[in-house]
Amino acid sequence: MVIEMTSLTVDNYSTGYSGKEVLHNINFHISTPGIYIVLGENGSGKTTLFRAITDLLKPFKGKISFNGMPIQDSKVRISYLGHNDAIPVGMNVFRVMKFFAALENVSNDVLESVIERFGLRDILGKQYNELSRGQKKRVSLAKSLLVTGDIMILDEPTSNLDPSVSSMIRNLIKEESRDRIILYSSHNLYEAMDLGSYVLALRGGNLDYFGDLKGLSVRNYKIGIRADGIEKCDLRYKREGNFYVFDVESPEKTSELIASLVAQGVRIYEVKDMSNPLESFYEKK
Repeated sequence: MVIEMTSLTVDNYSTGYSGKEVLHNINFHISTPGIYIVLGENGSGKTTLFRAITDLLKPFKGKISFNGMPIQDSKVRISYLGHNDAIPVGMNVFRVMKFFAALENVSNDVLESVIERFGLRDILGKQYNELSRGQKKRVSLAKSLLVTGDIMILDEPTSNLDPSVSSMIRNLIKEESRDRIILYSSHNLYEAMDLGSYVLALRGGNLDYFGDLKGLSVRNYKIGIRADGIEKCDLRYKREGNFYVFDVESPEKTSELIASLVAQGVRIYEVKDMSNPLESFYEKK
Protein backbone atom coordinates (compact mmCIF):
# COMPACT_ATOMS: atom_id res chain seq x y z
CA MET A 1 0.00 0.00 0.00
CA VAL A 2 1.28 3.46 -0.89
CA ILE A 3 0.20 6.30 1.37
CA GLU A 4 -0.28 9.42 -0.72
CA MET A 5 -0.09 11.75 2.24
CA THR A 6 1.65 11.05 5.51
CA SER A 7 2.26 13.73 8.10
CA LEU A 8 2.42 13.79 11.88
CA THR A 9 2.47 17.11 13.72
CA VAL A 10 2.99 17.68 17.44
CA ASP A 11 2.17 21.32 18.18
CA ASN A 12 3.15 22.99 21.49
CA TYR A 13 2.11 19.80 23.26
CA SER A 14 2.29 19.18 27.01
CA THR A 15 0.90 16.23 28.95
CA GLY A 16 1.53 13.99 31.94
CA TYR A 17 -0.06 11.94 34.69
CA SER A 18 -2.34 12.89 37.62
CA GLY A 19 -1.86 16.57 36.91
CA LYS A 20 1.95 16.35 36.85
CA GLU A 21 3.45 17.53 33.57
CA VAL A 22 5.95 15.13 31.97
CA LEU A 23 6.21 16.46 28.39
CA HIS A 24 6.76 20.21 28.01
CA ASN A 25 5.86 22.22 24.89
CA ILE A 26 6.87 19.57 22.36
CA ASN A 27 6.96 20.72 18.72
CA PHE A 28 7.89 18.71 15.63
CA HIS A 29 6.53 17.91 12.18
CA ILE A 30 7.12 14.71 10.21
CA SER A 31 6.10 14.71 6.55
CA THR A 32 8.18 11.87 5.10
CA PRO A 33 7.77 8.10 5.66
CA GLY A 34 10.77 6.53 7.38
CA ILE A 35 12.26 5.50 10.70
CA TYR A 36 12.54 8.23 13.32
CA ILE A 37 14.68 7.21 16.28
CA VAL A 38 13.48 8.50 19.65
CA LEU A 39 16.53 8.74 21.93
CA GLY A 40 16.61 9.64 25.58
CA GLU A 41 17.56 8.50 29.04
CA ASN A 42 15.12 6.68 31.31
CA GLY A 43 12.49 9.18 32.44
CA SER A 44 13.07 11.51 29.50
CA GLY A 45 9.49 11.12 28.25
CA LYS A 46 9.80 8.62 25.38
CA THR A 47 6.98 6.31 26.47
CA THR A 48 4.81 9.28 27.47
CA LEU A 49 5.23 10.71 23.97
CA PHE A 50 4.16 7.39 22.46
CA ARG A 51 1.07 7.21 24.68
CA ALA A 52 0.17 10.75 23.70
CA ILE A 53 0.38 9.96 19.97
CA THR A 54 -1.84 6.90 20.44
CA ASP A 55 -4.35 9.17 22.26
CA LEU A 56 -4.01 7.21 25.49
CA LEU A 57 -3.09 10.46 27.21
CA LYS A 58 -4.96 13.73 26.86
CA PRO A 59 -3.09 17.03 26.45
CA PHE A 60 -2.65 19.63 29.14
CA LYS A 61 -2.25 21.96 26.19
CA GLY A 62 -1.42 21.80 22.48
CA LYS A 63 -2.47 19.20 19.94
CA ILE A 64 -1.32 16.25 17.85
CA SER A 65 -2.58 15.85 14.29
CA PHE A 66 -2.24 13.36 11.46
CA ASN A 67 -2.63 14.58 7.88
CA GLY A 68 -3.91 17.88 9.21
CA MET A 69 -6.67 16.42 11.40
CA PRO A 70 -6.68 16.01 15.21
CA ILE A 71 -5.25 12.58 15.97
CA GLN A 72 -8.45 11.41 17.67
CA ASP A 73 -10.56 12.32 14.61
CA SER A 74 -8.18 11.29 11.85
CA LYS A 75 -8.93 7.54 11.78
CA VAL A 76 -5.19 6.99 11.67
CA ARG A 77 -4.14 3.34 12.04
CA ILE A 78 -1.40 2.93 14.64
CA SER A 79 0.55 -0.27 15.30
CA TYR A 80 2.01 -0.11 18.81
CA LEU A 81 4.57 -2.48 20.33
CA GLY A 82 5.33 -1.55 23.92
CA HIS A 83 7.49 -3.06 26.65
CA ASN A 84 4.64 -5.34 27.71
CA ASP A 85 3.83 -8.00 25.12
CA ALA A 86 0.16 -8.02 26.23
CA ILE A 87 -0.29 -11.64 25.15
CA PRO A 88 -2.65 -13.97 27.10
CA VAL A 89 -0.77 -16.66 29.02
CA GLY A 90 -1.49 -20.32 28.39
CA MET A 91 -1.89 -20.00 24.61
CA ASN A 92 0.26 -21.60 21.98
CA VAL A 93 1.61 -19.37 19.20
CA PHE A 94 -1.07 -20.38 16.70
CA ARG A 95 -3.89 -19.52 19.12
CA VAL A 96 -2.17 -16.22 19.92
CA MET A 97 -2.06 -15.26 16.26
CA LYS A 98 -5.63 -16.44 15.61
CA PHE A 99 -6.86 -14.50 18.65
CA PHE A 100 -5.37 -11.20 17.51
CA ALA A 101 -6.36 -11.82 13.87
CA ALA A 102 -9.97 -12.21 15.02
CA LEU A 103 -9.76 -9.02 17.10
CA GLU A 104 -8.53 -7.10 14.05
CA ASN A 105 -10.92 -8.86 11.64
CA VAL A 106 -7.94 -10.06 9.58
CA SER A 107 -8.43 -12.68 6.86
CA ASN A 108 -6.76 -16.10 6.99
CA ASP A 109 -4.69 -15.16 3.94
CA VAL A 110 -3.21 -12.16 5.76
CA LEU A 111 -2.63 -14.26 8.89
CA GLU A 112 -0.79 -16.93 6.91
CA SER A 113 1.31 -14.29 5.18
CA VAL A 114 2.40 -12.78 8.52
CA ILE A 115 3.19 -16.22 9.96
CA GLU A 116 5.45 -16.95 7.00
CA ARG A 117 7.10 -13.56 6.96
CA PHE A 118 8.08 -13.68 10.62
CA GLY A 119 9.22 -17.30 10.51
CA LEU A 120 6.64 -18.56 13.01
CA ARG A 121 5.69 -21.79 11.24
CA ASP A 122 8.04 -24.01 13.28
CA ILE A 123 6.87 -22.65 16.64
CA LEU A 124 3.09 -22.45 16.09
CA GLY A 125 2.48 -25.42 18.40
CA LYS A 126 4.67 -24.14 21.23
CA GLN A 127 3.27 -22.44 24.33
CA TYR A 128 4.04 -18.74 24.28
CA ASN A 129 5.44 -18.73 27.83
CA GLU A 130 7.93 -21.47 26.84
CA LEU A 131 9.48 -19.51 23.97
CA SER A 132 12.91 -17.90 24.04
CA ARG A 133 13.10 -14.13 24.45
CA GLY A 134 13.81 -13.66 20.74
CA GLN A 135 10.92 -15.91 19.71
CA LYS A 136 8.54 -14.01 21.99
CA LYS A 137 9.64 -10.73 20.42
CA ARG A 138 9.02 -12.09 16.93
CA VAL A 139 5.49 -13.17 17.92
CA SER A 140 4.80 -9.80 19.55
CA LEU A 141 5.98 -7.88 16.50
CA ALA A 142 4.03 -10.19 14.17
CA LYS A 143 0.73 -9.74 16.00
CA SER A 144 1.31 -5.97 16.07
CA LEU A 145 1.68 -5.98 12.27
CA LEU A 146 -1.39 -8.03 11.41
CA VAL A 147 -2.92 -4.71 10.45
CA THR A 148 -0.74 -2.36 8.43
CA GLY A 149 -0.68 0.95 10.27
CA ASP A 150 -0.09 4.45 8.97
CA ILE A 151 2.15 4.91 12.01
CA MET A 152 4.19 2.27 13.81
CA ILE A 153 5.37 2.88 17.36
CA LEU A 154 8.06 0.52 18.63
CA ASP A 155 9.27 0.98 22.20
CA GLU A 156 12.76 -0.59 22.44
CA PRO A 157 11.77 -3.72 20.45
CA THR A 158 15.28 -5.25 20.45
CA SER A 159 16.14 -4.63 24.10
CA ASN A 160 18.05 -7.58 25.65
CA LEU A 161 17.99 -9.65 22.46
CA ASP A 162 20.92 -11.51 20.90
CA PRO A 163 22.59 -9.66 17.98
CA SER A 164 21.33 -12.10 15.32
CA VAL A 165 17.71 -11.75 16.47
CA SER A 166 18.06 -7.97 16.79
CA SER A 167 19.43 -7.77 13.25
CA MET A 168 16.54 -9.84 11.89
CA ILE A 169 13.97 -7.63 13.60
CA ARG A 170 15.67 -4.45 12.37
CA ASN A 171 15.58 -5.76 8.80
CA LEU A 172 11.85 -6.44 9.09
CA ILE A 173 11.30 -2.94 10.43
CA LYS A 174 13.29 -1.39 7.58
CA GLU A 175 10.94 -3.08 5.11
CA GLU A 176 7.94 -1.59 6.90
CA SER A 177 9.35 1.94 6.79
CA ARG A 178 8.94 2.49 3.06
CA ASP A 179 5.33 3.65 3.22
CA ARG A 180 4.76 4.76 6.80
CA ILE A 181 6.12 6.69 9.75
CA ILE A 182 7.93 4.55 12.31
CA LEU A 183 8.82 5.94 15.73
CA TYR A 184 11.45 3.69 17.29
CA SER A 185 12.83 4.26 20.77
CA SER A 186 16.28 3.02 21.70
CA HIS A 187 19.18 3.62 24.08
CA ASN A 188 21.54 2.17 21.48
CA LEU A 189 23.21 4.68 19.15
CA TYR A 190 24.76 1.91 17.05
CA GLU A 191 21.28 0.51 16.44
CA ALA A 192 19.92 3.99 15.72
CA MET A 193 22.53 4.64 13.05
CA ASP A 194 21.87 1.24 11.49
CA LEU A 195 18.15 1.92 11.27
CA GLY A 196 17.31 5.53 10.63
CA SER A 197 18.38 8.91 9.35
CA TYR A 198 16.31 11.07 11.69
CA VAL A 199 16.26 11.43 15.44
CA LEU A 200 14.15 12.98 18.18
CA ALA A 201 16.27 13.50 21.31
CA LEU A 202 14.37 14.00 24.56
CA ARG A 203 15.71 15.12 27.92
CA GLY A 204 13.63 15.78 31.00
CA GLY A 205 10.43 15.95 28.98
CA ASN A 206 11.84 18.52 26.55
CA LEU A 207 12.67 18.04 22.89
CA ASP A 208 16.36 18.92 22.69
CA TYR A 209 16.93 17.93 19.08
CA PHE A 210 14.91 16.96 16.03
CA GLY A 211 16.61 16.40 12.73
CA ASP A 212 19.27 14.47 10.88
CA LEU A 213 21.00 11.77 12.92
CA LYS A 214 24.34 13.18 11.80
CA GLY A 215 23.61 16.20 13.95
CA LEU A 216 24.30 14.12 17.05
CA SER A 217 27.96 13.66 17.87
CA VAL A 218 29.55 11.28 20.34
CA ARG A 219 33.20 11.83 21.19
CA ASN A 220 33.71 8.86 23.49
CA TYR A 221 32.03 5.76 22.17
CA LYS A 222 32.24 2.49 24.09
CA ILE A 223 30.76 -0.78 22.89
CA GLY A 224 30.13 -3.71 25.23
CA ILE A 225 30.15 -7.28 23.94
CA ARG A 226 29.05 -10.34 25.89
CA ALA A 227 30.73 -13.33 24.27
CA ASP A 228 32.87 -16.45 24.56
CA GLY A 229 36.40 -16.57 23.17
CA ILE A 230 37.41 -12.90 23.20
CA GLU A 231 40.36 -13.63 25.50
CA LYS A 232 42.05 -15.46 22.62
CA CYS A 233 42.00 -12.36 20.40
CA ASP A 234 44.82 -9.83 20.30
CA LEU A 235 42.62 -6.83 21.07
CA ARG A 236 42.52 -4.16 23.76
CA TYR A 237 39.48 -4.22 26.00
CA LYS A 238 38.29 -3.73 29.56
CA ARG A 239 35.93 -5.90 31.59
CA GLU A 240 32.75 -4.42 33.04
CA GLY A 241 30.66 -7.18 34.61
CA ASN A 242 29.86 -9.75 31.93
CA PHE A 243 30.89 -7.43 29.10
CA TYR A 244 34.14 -6.91 27.21
CA VAL A 245 34.27 -3.17 26.56
CA PHE A 246 36.00 -1.69 23.51
CA ASP A 247 36.71 1.93 22.60
CA VAL A 248 35.76 2.58 18.98
CA GLU A 249 36.08 5.70 16.85
CA SER A 250 32.45 5.73 15.75
CA PRO A 251 29.35 3.53 15.77
CA GLU A 252 30.15 2.49 12.19
CA LYS A 253 33.37 0.85 13.44
CA THR A 254 31.31 -1.50 15.59
CA SER A 255 30.36 -3.58 12.54
CA GLU A 256 34.05 -4.00 11.67
CA LEU A 257 34.84 -5.05 15.24
CA ILE A 258 32.05 -7.64 15.30
CA ALA A 259 33.08 -9.05 11.91
CA SER A 260 36.68 -9.36 13.12
CA LEU A 261 35.64 -11.18 16.28
CA VAL A 262 33.35 -13.60 14.44
CA ALA A 263 36.15 -14.34 11.93
CA GLN A 264 38.37 -15.30 14.88
CA GLY A 265 35.81 -17.77 16.18
CA VAL A 266 34.25 -15.62 18.91
CA ARG A 267 30.66 -16.51 19.82
CA ILE A 268 28.75 -13.27 20.43
CA TYR A 269 25.64 -13.16 22.63
CA GLU A 270 24.91 -9.45 23.05
CA VAL A 271 26.17 -6.07 21.81
CA LYS A 272 25.24 -2.81 23.50
CA ASP A 273 26.35 0.75 24.18
CA MET A 274 28.26 1.13 27.44
CA SER A 275 28.18 4.93 27.38
CA ASN A 276 25.28 7.35 27.32
CA PRO A 277 24.68 7.99 23.59
CA LEU A 278 23.45 11.50 24.33
CA GLU A 279 26.18 12.48 26.80
CA SER A 280 28.36 14.41 24.39
CA PHE A 281 25.34 15.99 22.74
CA TYR A 282 24.01 17.28 26.05
CA GLU A 283 27.41 18.63 27.05
CA LYS A 284 26.92 21.27 24.33
CA LYS A 285 23.70 22.52 25.93
